[in-house]
Amino acid sequence: MSARRLLVVTYYYPPQPGSGSNRWAAMVKYLRRLGHEVTVVTAAAPGHPPSESDGVVRTASLNANPVLRRLLLRGEGTARQGSASGQGGDQGGVMPPLLWKGIVPDPWLLTWDPAAWTAIRRALSRGPLDCLITSSPAESTHLLGLAFARRAGAWIADFRDGWCFEPLRPALPTAVQRRLDERMERRVARRADAVVGVTAPIVDDFQTRLGVAAHLVSNGFDPDLGGDEAQSGPAEERRLSFVHTGALSGPRGRDPLPLLRALRKLVDDAPELRGRLELIVAGRSEEDELELVRTAGAGDIVRHLGYRPRSEALALQRAAGTLVLITSRDRCEATGKLYEYMAAGRPIIALAEGNEAARIVAETNTGVLVSPDDSEEIAGALRAAVSGELERAYAPRGRERYAYPGLAEQMASVVETAIERRASRAR
Repeated sequence: MSARRLLVVTYYYPPQPGSGSNRWAAMVKYLRRLGHEVTVVTAAAPGHPPSESDGVVRTASLNANPVLRRLLLRGEGTARQGSASGQGGDQGGVMPPLLWKGIVPDPWLLTWDPAAWTAIRRALSRGPLDCLITSSPAESTHLLGLAFARRAGAWIADFRDGWCFEPLRPALPTAVQRRLDERMERRVARRADAVVGVTAPIVDDFQTRLGVAAHLVSNGFDPDLGGDEAQSGPAEERRLSFVHTGALSGPRGRDPLPLLRALRKLVDDAPELRGRLELIVAGRSEEDELELVRTAGAGDIVRHLGYRPRSEALALQRAAGTLVLITSRDRCEATGKLYEYMAAGRPIIALAEGNEAARIVAETNTGVLVSPDDSEEIAGALRAAVSGELERAYAPRGRERYAYPGLAEQMASVVETAIERRASRAR
């Protein structure tokens, strides 16, 4: 396979290697190891100036401007951009409702795309590209692909979340806006030389709704960050420790209350576990989540550590008795932490049913599936973890399919497919 010159355009990219779970931070690393030259155009983190180093061009972004954030972006009733792939983060800031209601497909069209446009033009002036890759969210990033498709070699549109399918964005208020949004999505999907989705439901939707044969290249874990060998603590101690990294609640209607009620029931039914069993939560804590803990009467069971650096979160995962994953009912949901959990080498209790997370946990035999709404069923899984039953049954298989070295090879193969299609279109 030939070495290619690639340009990746994505709003979300961690400010430092290893500082956050990010599809493209890992993908770029392994594409470079395959010999490809990869440049990334992304947004500077809030409070940081534009910069360029190590093949990463960080541009200005109005919604990350500290002055504008103070004036406009922290009001009541605002909506935060999130990501099912676990990559929304605070880099996007908080958008006023007026921007969400008025701009199609999203506010990034005005707040970041102009700066990204300039950075792409500058990259093109330095020599021809083999392939431009635009990755959403934000969906408006793909409009840059439309604009530069003729000049930038082949073009791949990479979807980390659905656009019109199970979107995370707030609903557009008018029928005219929704039709325009659908038209933009259709134009991007059919004009791109290749379309990539991170979950099978996203890929299937492109095929059935838009007639586009998309490629599945999932999110995954970076084996360089360590795995099973880093476990610590005696088995009995680990069995009594449940760990959840990230916010308990989140987009798509994830609800931690059934889990909290199950924990309360488990301890009430087995008083000997009081003071010994705990759910450790490492993630940003919001007042509404703490109120849910209080409502469930689980304040003596839940130990909330607040935000922790990624290295600490990964260490907590590897030392856990059992990892807890909360998902919604959306078919496309497979949160970024799932892949980290798989790499940690600990059993997973997945509150997942009928979605991509459930499929992956079942396929890899990395845990047990329970209904996200059934506290009795969740409590049963918690008891199996405390008794050691889950650990004895833990026998993962095929996890290497979700490691980034192989996923980068899949993406490189899609690049070749896109280049071939562009050449055939030109003939």
